[in-house]
Amino acid sequence: MISRAELNNRPFLQLILLLSLCLISVVLFSVVGGVLAAIIYDFNPSNINNLAAPNVIEGMKMFQLFSAVGLFVVPPLTYGLVASKKPFEKLSLATLNKPLNYLYIFILMVMLTPFLSWIIEINANMVLPDFLSGVEQWMRESERKAENLTKAFLTFNGVGSLIYMMIVVAVVPAIGEELLFRGVLQKIMIAWTKNPHIGIWITAFLFSALHMQFFGFFPRMLLGALFGYLFLWSKSLWLPILGHFINNGTVVIASYLYPEFVNNEAATPFGEGSESLMTYSFSFVLSAAILFLIWKVNKSSRHSGLDPESPTKKQVAQL
Repeated sequence: MISRAELNNRPFLQLILLLSLCLISVVLFSVVGGVLAAIIYDFNPSNINNLAAPNVIEGMKMFQLFSAVGLFVVPPLTYGLVASKKPFEKLSLATLNKPLNYLYIFILMVMLTPFLSWIIEINANMVLPDFLSGVEQWMRESERKAENLTKAFLTFNGVGSLIYMMIVVAVVPAIGEELLFRGVLQKIMIAWTKNPHIGIWITAFLFSALHMQFFGFFPRMLLGALFGYLFLWSKSLWLPILGHFINNGTVVIASYLYPEFVNNEAATPFGEGSESLMTYSFSFVLSAAILFLIWKVNKSSRHSGLDPESPTKKQVAQL
């Protein structure tokens, strides 16, 4: 039987434990979600391509909700209970941090939106070499299916469906994904590599790769790295959770208020040509300035990002 002290000193065992918990939990919750969707909405997995049927959409929403809870929420919480007597401290949920940080995060996520949309556009227009044309065709077909599903999910029937989708798309992913990736996996990777930068970018890469949306890979990886540094600087998981929630929730609310942007891929609120370039540049400069302010506010409390309970904790970098 491995003790908690041994577990906290061995990143590989931590990773094996985390992956095992994810596998078991996502299978169990997916089965429960699928059964409930079948009972409540008469959902049949063989009809998942029939996005015009309301019962299919509602069934898939329920299935996704349970799967997300099973993959992102339950495993890190269970990991915290197994690895520590103080799971909230283990997962960095006990520290609320400085109130000014939350204001900065809100402004940052709003200001970052135009620049991020530009990166999304660049990534979406990516063209692979000719010898990978078959791979590119498969990737674009997968992306098309994901976009169609997203559009179906973001079609609302009133305030009730808006609240429901905020839970499915914003609340659960923000809490769950940050718990899993920043609260646990990033710490493991930093302890393993002994370098906070490498640990953050490996985690950001895995964060983006898990979503399996190839033409949104780079902007999602950048977001993952951003959340990773926010966590590293602040020592509080609540900051990346808030940033993640604002990012996802903005999409849901914008789709509710302006459905034309969901159904019209060419529509953009950021202008055209030189006007849009100025908007993107302004967005980047302001976002960088706010990031600097966040870094400065948290300068006195920076740390390596290693697990505070690890017996081998060292200050591996001065950021």
